[in-house]
Amino acid sequence: MGSHQCLERTAAAICRMEGTHGWMPWLKPVDAKITWLRASEMRWKSICWSVGLARATAHEHLLYALCVMAWRLNGRAAPKGLGRRELIGRLRAVQARQA
Repeated sequence: MGSHQCLERTAAAICRMEGTHGWMPWLKPVDAKITWLRASEMRWKSICWSVGLARATAHEHLLYALCVMAWRLNGRAAPKGLGRRELIGRLRAVQARQA
């Protein structure tokens, strides 16, 4: 691979990354951190140490963050008063109906 191809891929990655910065304020700080670290391909073990959560709980936070982002990107405000599991369950139900 030539250096020119590498630069093109890097530029594209930077553009995609900049496009996500507007999404982070939608998330709670711990959810944003987990999302960012996972998107950076950090291993779950390191993420869990970083945020002080068990693997299953950190994964649930990631799923919740992705659900909030999907909800907001589809033009809806995330429902108030719903817990992580409830919102994840609602979006899974919507996905199942669409399949």
